[in-house]
Amino acid sequence: MTHNPYAAPQAELGLAPEPAGTPRLPAWNGRIGRLQFMAYCLLGVAATALYVVLGVVLLEVLGMLMDEHGALRPRATQGLNVSTLLLFGLAIVTAVRRRLHDFDVSGWWTLLLLLPLFQFVFLIYLVVAPGTPAANRFGPPAAPASMRVKAVLAFGCLLLGWLIARRFL
Repeated sequence: MTHNPYAAPQAELGLAPEPAGTPRLPAWNGRIGRLQFMAYCLLGVAATALYVVLGVVLLEVLGMLMDEHGALRPRATQGLNVSTLLLFGLAIVTAVRRRLHDFDVSGWWTLLLLLPLFQFVFLIYLVVAPGTPAANRFGPPAAPASMRVKAVLAFGCLLLGWLIARRFL
């Protein structure tokens, strides 16, 4: 038998096939389903709110939030606003990118979020449209939503509904 350097390798890799995609929260790649997408967006909102509260408390403790006359210092609040926007933006972009991977579409379509008139329709489509049922170039299909994801989503929707009702009723 002669050695052919251009032949396909014959060795077994010994890797077990990965089951349906088990979603990991801080992952940039992979696929997520509709319920995971909504839960991740709610977790992004909650993380951003917690970050704002902790940031305001930290600025107050350090004495950087108010000046000697009791007025807000613009530099401190601007820094907090910019960092909050970046944190929330990263959370949403990551969730949208992974949801687009479920459609077998490139993550570059996330740039549609930059079009203000199209954002709402685009996000509704991501929540309503089903992903590809089989494995695609971005991995195996997303695993069905676990009970924990459903509980986070239910609690988040109830809390959001309560906050909206409290504000307007």
